[in-house]
Amino acid sequence: MERQKYNKLILETLSKLVDKHPDLRFGQILVNAEVVTYKNDYDEMVVEDPFNEESKITWERMILNKFAFYKQYN
Repeated sequence: MERQKYNKLILETLSKLVDKHPDLRFGQILVNAEVVTYKNDYDEMVVEDPFNEESKITWERMILNKFAFYKQYN
């Protein structure tokens, strides 16, 4: 049940960000909110696969993110 709770929190936050930033593409919102992350691999940016990451970890990263929270509520 905890996973579903965090999934819903992530979706609610993303929904608010979509409304607040209508000029951004969805992929940009995911990157800016740090749902999707990148790493530098020999001077090439590579998407890190969050497939096995628990939703709680994704949510915890999002709540520390300035794009997702500070700008959203200020």
